[in-house]
Amino acid sequence: MQHQHKLLILYATQTGNALDAAERLAREAERRSCPNKLLSLHDYDPSLLPQEEAVIFVVSTTGQGDAPDSMKVFWRFLLQRNLNNHWLKGVHYTVFGLGDSGYQKYNFVAKKLDKRLMDLGGTTIVERGLGDDQHPSGYEGTLDPWMSSLWRMLNMIKPELLPNGPDVVIQDTMLIDQPKVQISYHNIENINSHFSTASDLTSPDILRSARSMHPGNSSSDRSGHPDCFLKMVKNLPLTRPNFGKDVRHFEFEFVSDAVQYDTGDVLEILPGQDSAAVDAFIQRCNLDPDSLITVSPREMDDCNGHGSRMPVKLRTFVELTMDVASASPRRYFFEARYCYELFCNS
Repeated sequence: MQHQHKLLILYATQTGNALDAAERLAREAERRSCPNKLLSLHDYDPSLLPQEEAVIFVVSTTGQGDAPDSMKVFWRFLLQRNLNNHWLKGVHYTVFGLGDSGYQKYNFVAKKLDKRLMDLGGTTIVERGLGDDQHPSGYEGTLDPWMSSLWRMLNMIKPELLPNGPDVVIQDTMLIDQPKVQISYHNIENINSHFSTASDLTSPDILRSARSMHPGNSSSDRSGHPDCFLKMVKNLPLTRPNFGKDVRHFEFEFVSDAVQYDTGDVLEILPGQDSAAVDAFIQRCNLDPDSLITVSPREMDDCNGHGSRMPVKLRTFVELTMDVASASPRRYFFEARYCYELFCNS
């Protein structure tokens, strides 16, 4: 059987930005008829890296120069002393980092990953790109020109990956496909009586179930189980009303058992939302707030244990996992909406 050449895109994200960038790279590769595979570093076996032809790493920097949780196992593997400087001979790679130049260790994770891959014998496709959250266009201000160089250099190094060249692209309307997630509706008679209600919104089982269904949940703890419960006791603004950014000082007290933490650790919060906004969103989408649902990636197989998720009410899922009032849509949201409208009107 003939070997199929494929571009591998690996990402490590903490808040979802690196996933967004990696998905954009995958879409742009697909538009150029470049077969590709997109994976979280948490789901990738690092021992297979020497067998890859071309790899793009998209990684974010968190806290004080820390790697995302989903990258830590992969990074420990790369640091093994038995890996010599020829281990990645013949593997072409590049790195795109997401960081904030307002921090001292700006894009530290991308820089040290790039150096380690080079030390292990990897060959760079194109110089690493460093996305900056301080840029007026965010990380996309760097990603756009960096991708142009990437496709051009990849075409020179691995032309079999880009059969039509780096500039021949398929129209977006041709690539509209099935959604990334699938929503399953459940009959209340067939479900255990411990399903979500308005009164048990913060119960451990409901939080765990709703969190595990979030498509962007990238924590290495796949159960989505919160380590502890906190109650906010202080919320003080640190910036003036017209400053442009709302920076605040929060203080919490432990409602359940305390957890140990270090400076720079990431705190994930499942905030409540304005009930009127949640209701308006559900009504605008013509959905039944009392429907019992589970949400999972469309490509998911049965072996990762998500079949045991407890169904939750649709309203609970929206309130705990979706930002319906203040989220700023990314550029791709408008691109996809435009393409969808063209597709519907064609």
